Amino acid sequence: MARDLQAEAHLTGRLYAVLAELQRLAVGEHHSLGLPACVKQVATEPRKNLTEHFDRAGKYLLAARHRGAGERAATLYRSIPDLLPAGRELPGDLRAKGQNESFHAGVAAQREEIAKTG
Repeated sequence: MARDLQAEAHLTGRLYAVLAELQRLAVGEHHSLGLPACVKQVATEPRKNLTEHFDRAGKYLLAARHRGAGERAATLYRSIPDLLPAGRELPGDLRAKGQNESFHAGVAAQREEIAKTG
């Protein structure tokens, strides 16, 4: 069965939003995933630009706990498994038609959900 690449792009966008919020809770407002250039890079090549942050999610959780945001960070951290794309890795390239838009729609949807629970 072929993977639905737009659905994977959407999930990757949602995952990005969670990791960006975790990083923000860990280090403050000036976090690398919040930079426009970083968003653009992740939106085109997530495997290359997001895997490192996915690998650091546990460290972000611990740092957020030390900053007094442990409960909120733990909720975000627990949501990660549901946001993983079906493939063994994050998608490599989202420049194909519709995928980049699906990524950004996923980011917006997840940010809205995060804001509701915040």
